[in-house]
Amino acid sequence: MNYQSYEDMADVIRRNLWKIPADVDLIVGVPRSGMIAALMIAELLNKPCGYVDGGSIRYLIGGVRDKFDGSKKIEHILIVEDVVNTGMQIIEMVKSLRPYLGEFAMTYLSVYVEGPESKRMVDIYLQDNYNPADPDWFYEWNILHHSKSDRHLWDIDGLLCKNPPDDHDTAGYEQYISNPAPMVIPTYPVGGFVTYRLEKYRALTQNWLKRQGIKYQQLVMFPADDRDSRNMQMSPAIFKANIYRNLPQYNLFVESDAKQAELISTLSDKPVYCYENGKLYK
Repeated sequence: MNYQSYEDMADVIRRNLWKIPADVDLIVGVPRSGMIAALMIAELLNKPCGYVDGGSIRYLIGGVRDKFDGSKKIEHILIVEDVVNTGMQIIEMVKSLRPYLGEFAMTYLSVYVEGPESKRMVDIYLQDNYNPADPDWFYEWNILHHSKSDRHLWDIDGLLCKNPPDDHDTAGYEQYISNPAPMVIPTYPVGGFVTYRLEKYRALTQNWLKRQGIKYQQLVMFPADDRDSRNMQMSPAIFKANIYRNLPQYNLFVESDAKQAELISTLSDKPVYCYENGKLYK
């Protein structure tokens, strides 16, 4: 499994800034994730930034360092995408910008490409992520909303919702997990949830997941009668790692806590993405 974080993307952009033509006047991001890279590039070059809305180019104006007020003549536009694989978004972008082709010079850039075909779809790429031996690539900005989430196991507390109060206060704990404010809600069905919550809280947990519209294949909870017996048996990381290691159909665990994420990966010998620090442990 291959992974690039926001930090990795910023590093790739900084190291390859020299590839961008010096006469570029405007940086335009391909919505939505292309805007992240476009803003990074625009800040580094102190160039105006914009986005495409339908077939129109919109400018983002703001900040005292940005001297662009809309009156400067734009001659060369850099169109920025985060990743080009099939290239469908770039193809659609080119179509939508055809009315501007006679008015502006346009250069198409992707921070990442994934193979020979995608290279040919852009004028500039900063890093080729093609790896035929391991074709699965995940990026921090899409890993929690990925179409392959059905092959992933997720933590609950600290990820879907804030960590609840200590469960020694039974009444307060039950009240909290009955209706916590949601944090990250997955877009696609998740393979399963593995939580240190006690099995007796299954109904409360399932009811909340259902109200959030979260779809999943299985919910694994700790099989103990109370918190003291659970805590004496094993730690959260050991429990999660045991489940993950023995379910070969799942190839990623999404964990909220950095220390647990590193330990789960070590004990299971499988990759773990940590929401707390954005790292992939493997």
